[in-house]
Amino acid sequence: MNRTNRIVLVVGLVSSLTGLCLVALPSVASLVSLSGVARTAPIALVGMLSLLLAARYVAGEASASKARRDEQQTRSTEFPTPKHRPRYEHPGAAFARRLESIEWTDRREEDPNERLELRAELREVARTVLARTEQWSRTDIETRLDDGTWTENPQAAAFFADDVVPSLSLWDRVRSLWRSEPVFARRARYAVSELASRFDGDDVSSDVSAAARTSVEDDPTVTTRSFWDGREGSEHREDSETREVSTGRTRGVAAAALGAAGLGIVTLRPALFLLTLFGITVYGYARAVSLPTQTVSVTRTVSETAPDPGQEIEITVSILNTGDETLADIRVVDGVPTGLAVSEGSPTFTTALRPGKEATFSYTVEAVAGVHAYDPALVVTRDVAGVKKRETLHQSSETTITCQLQEHPVSGGGLQRKTTVLPGQVRSRTKGAGVEFHSVREYRHGDPLSRIDWNRKAKTGEFTTVDFREPHLETILLVVDVRAEAYLEPATDCTKPVVRQSVTAAYSIASRLLADSTPVGVTALSPRSCWLSPGTGDVHRRRLRELLLGESAFSWDTPDSEFDASTRLREINQRVPLDTQILFISPLCDDEAREAARRLDAYGYAVSVLSPDPTASPVSTRTCGVGYASLRRQLRLKELRNAGLDVTDWDPSEPLSGVISRE
Repeated sequence: MNRTNRIVLVVGLVSSLTGLCLVALPSVASLVSLSGVARTAPIALVGMLSLLLAARYVAGEASASKARRDEQQTRSTEFPTPKHRPRYEHPGAAFARRLESIEWTDRREEDPNERLELRAELREVARTVLARTEQWSRTDIETRLDDGTWTENPQAAAFFADDVVPSLSLWDRVRSLWRSEPVFARRARYAVSELASRFDGDDVSSDVSAAARTSVEDDPTVTTRSFWDGREGSEHREDSETREVSTGRTRGVAAAALGAAGLGIVTLRPALFLLTLFGITVYGYARAVSLPTQTVSVTRTVSETAPDPGQEIEITVSILNTGDETLADIRVVDGVPTGLAVSEGSPTFTTALRPGKEATFSYTVEAVAGVHAYDPALVVTRDVAGVKKRETLHQSSETTITCQLQEHPVSGGGLQRKTTVLPGQVRSRTKGAGVEFHSVREYRHGDPLSRIDWNRKAKTGEFTTVDFREPHLETILLVVDVRAEAYLEPATDCTKPVVRQSVTAAYSIASRLLADSTPVGVTALSPRSCWLSPGTGDVHRRRLRELLLGESAFSWDTPDSEFDASTRLREINQRVPLDTQILFISPLCDDEAREAARRLDAYGYAVSVLSPDPTASPVSTRTCGVGYASLRRQLRLKELRNAGLDVTDWDPSEPLSGVISRE
């Protein structure tokens, strides 16, 4: 208990006892013979002191509540929410976030950086799009952008032609009172819609989709383990799996009690002291109450530990009270892994348990590829009044569900065509035995007789040796982009990030190459290190599958640490020979992914790119956020192709084998 709380409690108890004494024994007041100021001043002083303490307590609680709200926003929840799979960022969320950063107050800034950066970025995109779609020179493009004649849409034209802080008409000023979007942001939407429509040839609306806005505002899914690690308990050791936490139900009771005491003293109304007594009683109970010993056993059973993708799995959880006390309020949250989504039922359960009694609940999850290890179950017990609670992590038994990757048949590796028609086989620079002619040289002692050119010997009498190209299997390295920026939710209604498409493609291509005895290795472009050296054989295939399934670099959780891709690329360059072919699998959703492919190419590797498209959508009209993300991505693909890289653009709704064959 801190100093303020001790003072509050002491003053409250003294005030309460004084009030009780005056109410029960009015004659006590006659024993004091003071009169006038000497009589009223101490009473008024005590009353004012009580009111000041109440105000101080309220201010302290307000500050603490703000800190709790900030902590809650950081944690995003006051309780674990493992029922749903994590929400991943929508492709249009980045542009929606840029628009959200534009505010009406920017008009008062001397250099509105957010506006200037957005217009400079869109102007560069406009130059590229108009140069490709219109027969205009660079000078014509600049002139048309400045005077607004590049489009017939007045809103889009004004975005480049007008100032970044446009002057507002009377109607715009009136509309700003109830419309939160500034004029500059609205014009940016129309400009993006016009540019994306011209580039793709499809209609792109000027609206920002609800999914993009929701993606910006969504709270993350919190598992039991992340909830435990991210929250500060009131009384617990760092190495403990149990902690006691106040529920906060008695917040404000002390302030109300002090306020009632102060008013009772100042107004000389003894009945108000009864309210003080009630508040102090509740406040004292909250400090003195103890929780029953939490003696609970949690058991989890799984209907299938090795399911197929899409299979329903029933999870049954049993809670047994093994102690001698009744648990009046017990709540259980099962530790559902991140990648599993609950399709039926709920992993949370609330009940009361007498000694020796058991309660059971069940729910169903849908299997997806990966190794899913259950977190410990979170058990919360409360006292009868719900003033305090004890939180405990229960790991009674380890539960792991392993769902294998679904392999898609692939007819080729999608690799750069420095190879022959056989995947992984190249024209070797090494001379020796083989079937393909390489060169003729003078005979050397020890050369095999089978390689002597006997026809030339018969004609000229000289001994010569024929060299052939030795057959050579090229080594392949699959580099999978699993940075936080690659964890995008497809524009279609899907809760699986596009990273899962990249992992599935990597496994399918690796399986095809290994079937041809081509050495294949895998690494991840991620803050989580991952490396499997190229190899062949059944043992290597199993290791590769286990790595893609269970390695943390390919998990369903979005990486939350900052990552410098150039460091990982330098490591690849140091470990991989230059004659290795690299297949870079990335959605190319940002400029850093494009630069990673170009850097690998600059190192001297033969680089091919397979890019699953997160912006692909069956909807005929896309929103401006998705349209802009698609436009920027298509420009990155074009830049890589212009640099000489083989790039395969893959709509994940199409079979991978068909896309690679078509390319």
